[in-house]
Amino acid sequence: MALPKLNSNPKYEVVIPSTQQVVRFRPYLIKEEKILMIAMESGDVRQSVNAIVDTIESCIQEPIEKNKLKMFDVEYLFTQIRGKSVGEKSDLLLNCQNCEHQNEVSVSYDELKIDVDQPTKKIKITDEIAVNLSYPTYYDVMDKVNGDAISDAQALSLIIACIESIQTEEEVFLASDVSSTELNEFIESLTSEQFKGIRDYVETMPRLRHTVHNKCESCGHDNEWRLEGIQDFF
Repeated sequence: MALPKLNSNPKYEVVIPSTQQVVRFRPYLIKEEKILMIAMESGDVRQSVNAIVDTIESCIQEPIEKNKLKMFDVEYLFTQIRGKSVGEKSDLLLNCQNCEHQNEVSVSYDELKIDVDQPTKKIKITDEIAVNLSYPTYYDVMDKVNGDAISDAQALSLIIACIESIQTEEEVFLASDVSSTELNEFIESLTSEQFKGIRDYVETMPRLRHTVHNKCESCGHDNEWRLEGIQDFF
């Protein structure tokens, strides 16, 4: 007689922020947790994110195209799955902004929200030309950015990855049909004012963000910490 299979059925629902699709998921298992721990301990950002995405794909029942998930999708989905896997909150040690004393602060995963107001946006460059933008996928971010610090060249590559199409009065040029060299030359031909709308769209893209308030147990200072990105929650 075969041993029973545990925890194979989905128990929870979550909404993918970028598409608003409702999907069912199960908690991650010990075999997946081991892979996550090895990836996290490696200190390699790319390896860690890929392990997180693979875990998301394993835990969600509905078929998903993981390479099309936005980075904020990955951040949000993983915190929700983790919350049902190892506990509903994360206990963090945060330094007081006045005396540097470490305070233990709890963040509930249920409190984390991501608002996606405009998944796509048209930026007018001139009266005749517009650029249609969409948020980059996690794959785009991992492909364009290496390490924690983003160079100017990497930032420009990430901006170019957000371009869906360039539109004139006569036709639409899909970014997928245009070479990266041509897109780069197009961006570099813009004035600072023309470029500002594109840059602002990228710089204000949704992230996993949460504000935490706490009175320091040592000096009594009222702290306000802004957590941003998945690494701040663990």
